Amino acid sequence: MKKLWICAAVFLVLVLLLPVLLLGVGASLPSIYGESYYAELAELTKRLDDAPGKKLVIVGGSNVAFGVDVELLERLLNEKGYAYTVCPYGLYAAVGCSAMLSLSESALREGDVVILAIEPTDETLSEYFGATAFLKCTEDAPGLLTRLNGTQFRSALGNYVSYLQERYSIVRSGNLPKAEGVYSKAAFDENCSLCYPREGNIMALGYDQAESVDLQAVQIEEGFVEQVNDYIAAANKKGAEVWLSFSPVDRSALEDESEEALDAFFTLCNESFRCPVISDPGRYVLDSPWFYDSNFHLNTAGAEVRTVLLAEDILAQLGCTAAVDHHLPQAPASAYVPVQNNVGGEDFVFEALEGGAAWQIVGLSEQGAEKAILEVPSVYEGKPVIGFSQEAFDGAEHLEELRLPESIETIPNCAFIGCPQIRRLVLLHESVPCGVMDFSFEGADALKIFVPEKAWPLYRDGYGCETNPWTVWLNRIYTY
Repeated sequence: MKKLWICAAVFLVLVLLLPVLLLGVGASLPSIYGESYYAELAELTKRLDDAPGKKLVIVGGSNVAFGVDVELLERLLNEKGYAYTVCPYGLYAAVGCSAMLSLSESALREGDVVILAIEPTDETLSEYFGATAFLKCTEDAPGLLTRLNGTQFRSALGNYVSYLQERYSIVRSGNLPKAEGVYSKAAFDENCSLCYPREGNIMALGYDQAESVDLQAVQIEEGFVEQVNDYIAAANKKGAEVWLSFSPVDRSALEDESEEALDAFFTLCNESFRCPVISDPGRYVLDSPWFYDSNFHLNTAGAEVRTVLLAEDILAQLGCTAAVDHHLPQAPASAYVPVQNNVGGEDFVFEALEGGAAWQIVGLSEQGAEKAILEVPSVYEGKPVIGFSQEAFDGAEHLEELRLPESIETIPNCAFIGCPQIRRLVLLHESVPCGVMDFSFEGADALKIFVPEKAWPLYRDGYGCETNPWTVWLNRIYTY
């Protein structure tokens, strides 16, 4: 019996020490995400904790990082006599807005105001928690783990071993994630405001057609409604207020821009959350020139416009009806620059998109259907080739290798079912990985995917601040 008690005691000690041991192993590995976009979460939290006086906390996903000019918002409020330290608290949809609520709740104090501005997607309006993405954010700030709720903490702990294995393999390979451009820690200033110059819209059509937004179909998960309302109650108990605003949305990405659709989404939010709604969602539906690289990410000028809109809504809620004195910028020109590659146009059948602004491939010519190797052009008749339909390669019985240029944005579902001989997919994307869907490679079990060696970290770790759809396909990827 005594031996049994000793064994049980040893087991209990090991269980209690396991988290400490795992954190110790993590701390012993070199930092690989310390200069990346992930690392900014620790800076956002530090600003939230250390901010003097009353805080205006804007909680959401990446639309907050890409769409709020902190210095401008503070100035516009201060000019009307309202002194707040603005704390942007949205970074990465892959972490989940649920986690941002958990992380920020303990920092709220009397007199603070929280603005909820969450992207209108089923994932962001849910209890979704991206454990691996969050662990990357906490690589050099493990204390953030203690601010998670119980369910999130258990999920992070359950994924920690695989996360360490991934870090170890990355360190061994020497092929570290890139930390440059807009998706890096250096892209933020000392106010946690994204200061990297985003001069215009870099999407070929001005919006991401693979991520359309249907406001009437958006659902808010019941558990998330409960979490938000508990958060509101906890904030109110501390003497803080919570108000609801909206994320900017690219007008071109909307399935339905009617008043009925906007009203349906407004009503859903208003009836779900027990806090004042201070904004009209229609005010945040903006034209494509104000966006940058997604349907929710604004360019620099767009962020200025959204910040002014938000300031007006906040001031109205505070009881100030005086007009905001700020000259709005002109809408910038498109910044999309396709890589010029005109090879192989005669092998395909093209269809115009958006009134001729771009092309997609919808089939093969008689000549193309006989070839074993096909290379898709990035430009056809002076316009970019940005995609291909699900049926584009049906009947390509001889196709063994397909080469896609960087202009191709997404591989549709079941794209290669009609290609029984295909063995190689060569992606020429170096700066931005090609988009992929859940069933893009359905029926193409022998297909191997080749990407440039310099782009491998983008496929492995994800690009920007959205979830990484390539995770499930990594075992098929090879480099060249």
